[in-house]
Amino acid sequence: MIKHIIARLGVLAVVLFGVSLLTFFYTSLSPVDAAQALAVRRYTRPTEEQVTQVRQELGLDQPLIKQYTGWLTKAVKGDFGNSYNTGKPIIDELSASMRPTLKLAAMALLFTALLSIPPGVLSAARKGGFADKSIYLFGIVCMSVPNYWIGFMLMLALAVNIPLFSIMGAENWKDFVLPALAIAIPTAAANIRVFRSSLLDGYNSDFVMYARARGISERKIAGMVSRYALPPLVTLLGQSFGFTIAGSAMIEFVFSIPGVGSMLVTALSSRDTVTINACVLVIAVIFVAVNFLAEIVNTLLDPKAHSKERAYDT
Repeated sequence: MIKHIIARLGVLAVVLFGVSLLTFFYTSLSPVDAAQALAVRRYTRPTEEQVTQVRQELGLDQPLIKQYTGWLTKAVKGDFGNSYNTGKPIIDELSASMRPTLKLAAMALLFTALLSIPPGVLSAARKGGFADKSIYLFGIVCMSVPNYWIGFMLMLALAVNIPLFSIMGAENWKDFVLPALAIAIPTAAANIRVFRSSLLDGYNSDFVMYARARGISERKIAGMVSRYALPPLVTLLGQSFGFTIAGSAMIEFVFSIPGVGSMLVTALSSRDTVTINACVLVIAVIFVAVNFLAEIVNTLLDPKAHSKERAYDT
């Protein structure tokens, strides 16, 4: 178990290094010059000398490899430099923007779990019945529409027609209910099918037949099957949390939430490359960390899984 965790941490470190490397070099390939963009904001109509001066101030006149190693060395220590757009420390702006995004992702994860597990159990229990078909149809509809459209409909229904929630803002947990639902509904619709399939596989497995032959109650069997079916759902929930962090820009825009998605879009539009690199790296760290935790949870739910993997590897 410990060796597996250490090995996985090593792999995740390599993944994060690759993400930082690709992001840094991809932003450098943009035809828009960051020094030129900053000089325009600073001088309106900059001369070549002023653009050159700005480029030297930012260190953009150095070789790309040297720029990357210098940035990565500081980033590992939590120093992402100052934003080209605002001049403020990026770590401070990221901390302020990450709080509402994490609240949104946490509430979306809770709603996703609540909207995935009970319908999945009902759909599996009523296989081929009216409830199963209705849940399937509802899931297809929800997966076919973008989450921002669901957000607009929820806002119209529960904030305009029935003023239960505010239209915009991120002051308290109540302000995150509608955007979290807008994210959770299409995500849960996909998770229901996975959880249903896992439950059906569990009920059709040999250990359930053996348990029934021994006279074990259906309640205990249901608990065994649920534990058997949970790992795929836990993995999907972990991924959905990461995807919420990474793809929150549209929902944050709809509900006027000053989160990291909005910060990233602003950085992209203003050609603020250091902020772009910092946002992508922090999002990647969160995504990788959550998926790693999901893997640990799956190991606790099914401790034999990794012994099987080792057997297959040998």
